[in-house]
Amino acid sequence: MGLVSKAVSLLAFVAFGWYLVRITLVSMQLFYPTLHVPVLKPHVKLPPGTTFHAMAWQEPFEYEAAMYVSTMESFLPQPEQFFNSSELIWHIGPESLSQRRAKFDTNLSIALPETVRTNNNTVLYAFLFVQRAGKMNPHPDLTDEFAAYARAALTSVRPRQVERKHALLGESSEGKVDREVNNALLEAGPWVPHGKTRVSWEIVLEDHKFPEWSFPLDLAPYLRVSKYRGRKERPYIPLIWENPIAARAKHWIPLTNQISVSQDTPLDVKTIDVDVSLNGIILGWFRLCNYAHQGLSELSSPRALIRHSESDVDNLKEMVYEVNPTMLAITIIAMTFHMLFEFLAYKEDVSFWSGKSESNLQGISRSSMLMKFASSWISFFYLYDRRKDTNIVVLLGAGAGAMVEAWKLTKVLSIRDFLPFMRASKGPATVDSKEEKSADSADAVLRDQVQREVDQQTAWYMVRVCVPAMIAYAAFSLVFLHHESYISWFLHVSLASVYTLEFIQMWPQLLINHKLKTVDMLPLTAFLYRFLLTFIDDLYALVVPMPLIERIGTLRDDVVFIVLCYQWYKFPRRKTDKQKKE
Repeated sequence: MGLVSKAVSLLAFVAFGWYLVRITLVSMQLFYPTLHVPVLKPHVKLPPGTTFHAMAWQEPFEYEAAMYVSTMESFLPQPEQFFNSSELIWHIGPESLSQRRAKFDTNLSIALPETVRTNNNTVLYAFLFVQRAGKMNPHPDLTDEFAAYARAALTSVRPRQVERKHALLGESSEGKVDREVNNALLEAGPWVPHGKTRVSWEIVLEDHKFPEWSFPLDLAPYLRVSKYRGRKERPYIPLIWENPIAARAKHWIPLTNQISVSQDTPLDVKTIDVDVSLNGIILGWFRLCNYAHQGLSELSSPRALIRHSESDVDNLKEMVYEVNPTMLAITIIAMTFHMLFEFLAYKEDVSFWSGKSESNLQGISRSSMLMKFASSWISFFYLYDRRKDTNIVVLLGAGAGAMVEAWKLTKVLSIRDFLPFMRASKGPATVDSKEEKSADSADAVLRDQVQREVDQQTAWYMVRVCVPAMIAYAAFSLVFLHHESYISWFLHVSLASVYTLEFIQMWPQLLINHKLKTVDMLPLTAFLYRFLLTFIDDLYALVVPMPLIERIGTLRDDVVFIVLCYQWYKFPRRKTDKQKKE
C-alpha cells in the first residue's frame, strides 16, 4: 500500500508539472504570438523576402473617437442616412498613440427612440468610430482606410428574471398568488425587451508584426488589412470590439414593468443609463477574452454535453473579466495548486483510514468525526440549492469531500456504538469494562478514556448551548429573511448552524491531543495538505463566486490548523509498533 501511495503522489506531481508547462506555453502563445523561445516555441522558418503586417497607426499619431446610437444595423450601405438618423452621444480626443493603455469611461443617459418604444422587434445599436484626429468634422470620414469601428446592441429580447426569494411567513394571499404566477411564467420563459447598462469598448494599440497572411486564426474575424497605394505593405487596422464577456445578466434591465408583452406593447422605460468605457488593452487580453467567450458560448449551447445555466456562465465571466489580469494569473496557478493539494489530501486521508480498524481507533474523537460528516453534507446540499450562485468547481469539491467523510464515518462508528454514544451525554464519563479488558495496553485504555470524556463534554455543550442558539437563529431567519422555499430556509439555517459548530468541531480532537501530548492518531500528511489548502482557499474565495456564508467559512480552518501545527511542533512523536519491536 505504501508503494502504491507513493506512486500515486508521484504521478500527481508529474501531472501538475505538465499542466503548469502547458499553461505557460498557452500564455506565451496568447500574449506573444510572434515570440520565439528555443525548444519551447522554436522559430518558424520563413521564405526569403517575406513581408510582414504591421499596425497601420504609427507614432506620431493622434486619434479621436465618437459613439453614435441608431436603429440601423449598419452604416455602410447608406452613410448619409445613417448619420442623419443617428445621434452622437460621446466624443473622445484628440489623444496621442503613445498612451497605448489609455482608459476612458463615462455614464450616459440614452433616450430610447420612438420606434424602439412602440415596436419591440426594433433593436437599438451603438457604433464606435476611432480614426486619425481631425477627420471627424462633422462626422467620421468613412473613406479613411485606417479608421477602426465596432458595433454593440443596446437592446435585446431576453427572459425576464423573477425574484424567487420571498418571506415565508406573513405573506398576503395576493402576494402569494402573484409569486406563483411569476414563477409559473418564469418557468415558461417570458421574453421581454431589455436594455444593456454596460458597454465596454476595447482597442489593441500594440504594434505586432505578423508574417504575410499568417495571422492567428482566432484574430481573423476581427482583423482588417489595408493596402498603401503603390506599395506592397499591407498594414492591419487596430483590433477593436465590444468585449462580449463584460456584460452579464445583471447588466440587462427590463424595459417594461409588465410580465409579458406583445410586439406592439409600448415600453414603460424612456431612457437607460449606460456605463460606457473605452480601454486600450494588450493583445493577450483580447485573445484571452475571445477564447473565453467562445468556450462559454459552447457551455451554454444546446449542443453541449453538460449544458450550463446562464448564472454558471455569468460566474465564469465575472471570474475572468472583473479580476485584474495579474490577479487572474495568480488565481489560475492557485487553482492548480488547489486541485493538486485537494487530491493529495483525499488520497492521504483514504490511505490513512483504510488501515484503521476498531482495535486502533483510540484517541480519535467520534464527535468531531460526526460533526464533520454532518457539516460536509449540509454544506454540499446548501451549495447545490444555491448552485446558480456557486461555481461548479466548488460544488464538485464539496460533493467529493462529503463522500469521503461518509466513508470515514463507517470506519469509526457502527449502530451498536452510535446509540450508547448518544446516551452517554447525560452523566459522567465511564469506561466500558469489556473494552478495558480487551485493550492491548494501558496506553490504549488511556486514549480511549480521554476520547470518551472529551466526546461527552462536547455533546453536553452542544445540547445546552448550541441547540438554543440554533433555534433562535432559525426563528429569526424564518421571520425576517427571504428564502425560495422552506427547504432553502432549512438548508440555510443548517449551514449557518454547522459553520458555528465547526469552530468547535475540531476542538475536541485538539483537546485530546493536548491531554495525551501527541498527535500520532491523526493523518498528519493529509492535514499538511489541508493546511496549505486553507491559504489557497482564502485567495480562491476572493475570486470564485460563492455564497457569502461559504466565503466566511473559509476563515474557520485557518485558526484550527494553526493550533494543530503548534501541537505537531510542540508534542514529541511516539514510537510506532514497528519501531518498538526494533
